[in-house]
Amino acid sequence: MSEGRCGPAAEAEGPGQQEQLGAERSLEALSLERGARARQPGGRRATIASALELEGSVRREGLLTHFVASNLQRKIQLSAPAASPIPPVDLAALRDLVALAGQVAAQVDELLRSVHCGLQALTALSVGCIQTYRDGVESLGETVDTSIRAMYTLVARCEELDLAIQPVPALARRIRDMKGTLERLEGLCK
Repeated sequence: MSEGRCGPAAEAEGPGQQEQLGAERSLEALSLERGARARQPGGRRATIASALELEGSVRREGLLTHFVASNLQRKIQLSAPAASPIPPVDLAALRDLVALAGQVAAQVDELLRSVHCGLQALTALSVGCIQTYRDGVESLGETVDTSIRAMYTLVARCEELDLAIQPVPALARRIRDMKGTLERLEGLCK
């Protein structure tokens, strides 16, 4: 691994390697711009680590290289785009915004009250319907019970009537016999 790479992950192939090569090239350009150690003895260009040493402190731990920039705040300020100044706050617009927010809050409060009243009315109506249904079911139960009792009473009375009517056919025969006898007596009397 070369000195300019920052760890074992730098050896992996892929898009990260492209970014790292771009960073190495920019560091090489930085070292060439500085000119301080642009050429080492023997005609070799400065290493990336030496370019980093020009801009801050470099510390190596095994294969890992740590770099801390000496003027990091200035570099951050230089890299940030020039910010446009913030315009002053319009107090009239702010007052209008507060007034509109108050109106919206009042309207939301009124809406919530209306929804609350509507829900209470629907709940009361539902409770009334359920109570009416319950009363209807109880009344129906009582009516069915009374009807069953009346039916049993009717059946019992019909049985009593049937028992009371059992002698009637024999009595009807006797009446027919008597009628036949009377007709014969009448025929004799003529």
